[in-house]
Amino acid sequence: MLQQIEPSEIVATLRENLLVLTEDLTVEYANDRFFKTFEVDKDETIGAPLTELGNGKWNISTLINELGRILDHGQTVEDLEVDHVFDHIGRRVMRLNARKTVRPGNGSRRILLAIQDVTAESDAATELERERLLSTGIVDTIREPLLVLDERLGVVTASRAFYSTFHVTERQTLGRRLDDLGNGQWAIPELLDLLIHVVPKNTSVEDFEVRHTFPEIGERNILLNARKVYREGNHTHMLLLAMHDVTDRRRLEAEREHALASANRLLEELNHRVMNSLAMIGGIISMEARKISDEDAQAAFIRLRARLDAVGRLYKTLSRSGAVDHVDAAQYLTALAEDLVMSSGTVKPPQLKIAIDKLPISTRTAVPLGLVVNELMTNSLKYAFDENGGGQLNLTMSVQDNESHLTISDDGVGIDVEARVDSGLGQRLTEAFTTQLDGTMTTTSNASGTQHKLIFPINAFREGL
Repeated sequence: MLQQIEPSEIVATLRENLLVLTEDLTVEYANDRFFKTFEVDKDETIGAPLTELGNGKWNISTLINELGRILDHGQTVEDLEVDHVFDHIGRRVMRLNARKTVRPGNGSRRILLAIQDVTAESDAATELERERLLSTGIVDTIREPLLVLDERLGVVTASRAFYSTFHVTERQTLGRRLDDLGNGQWAIPELLDLLIHVVPKNTSVEDFEVRHTFPEIGERNILLNARKVYREGNHTHMLLLAMHDVTDRRRLEAEREHALASANRLLEELNHRVMNSLAMIGGIISMEARKISDEDAQAAFIRLRARLDAVGRLYKTLSRSGAVDHVDAAQYLTALAEDLVMSSGTVKPPQLKIAIDKLPISTRTAVPLGLVVNELMTNSLKYAFDENGGGQLNLTMSVQDNESHLTISDDGVGIDVEARVDSGLGQRLTEAFTTQLDGTMTTTSNASGTQHKLIFPINAFREGL
């Protein structure tokens, strides 16, 4: 069949450049594609030695040596790549295939030399290899285990950290599906569902935690970050799966939580003991007060009991809330104020109005603040209203411009400047507690009532929190 086809027709259909060389490597024939590709003239090519083509640019030692071996030993050349720079067309990468043929009749030998220009292909392969080496280098420098997976979850690349962390080798890893690694140690349903269904839709997943027992290293808590990567050109999808071993962190967190829980239990027990001790001391003071006939001494004991009760109220509030280092200001001061009114012994106690912002307050602040409220409200209950009782007693506290505003007011008869109250001890205690809070106290009083306003920095609320 081939003998019935004109050889020139066959040559004309070839995409390769074709040369026919004589035994002395003289160009006997070149196809049109050769002239076009290498931009040479037909008259300057046919009959010229190959080594003299293009001012000697075809005098390529690798090519000449291979052609000589063909003539001497009858060997063929297949896919020999030559990278060469030509003056007028620049750098070219050529893939050469050559074969010796003997002409019937005279037995003369010829060489058929097919030349394929693979410059673009070679450069792309070189760039791809460079990217591969760069990517491999980056992957190997990452301290955390990293896997690069194809669309079937086959392992394309793994970092050195992955091999060292999970005690596996390249031979056991590369090319295998993730769920086939080892003895199926990565066949974790949650992980496979994440990679197959979640990641392709959402592009990435952050901090997905898996707890699993691995044969070589035991139980581990692993944080997984997965991201889909799309490579343009070959339309391939890959998954990057980064792993962070947080086993030690989780163990430390559990130990810290256990230690904190133990400390909280101890502090709660301490609160109970302090509260019980204060209650016992208060009971003893009340018993002693009842034995004393001197009214001033008895009143002093009663005031001392009230101050102890104010501190005891703090620990009772701590116990109810389950906290150990802070209380809610509204809950604590409301309970304190209501206890003071209920225990005042007045036949008709004043109406109590309370408006306190719900804020956390440290126990270090709660003690002096509660004692201030105790002193001022006790004075109002004892001295502001006449023997018929009634009236109104107000307690408010709010935060304004990074300051705490506490106000205690009544609509009683006002302060009698001539009265000798508590031998001045209550006043001195109030001043001392105000100083402890780094605050300022202003008092206004007239026939329409008395108002005490305490202003202190808001950071006092949070001190120790």
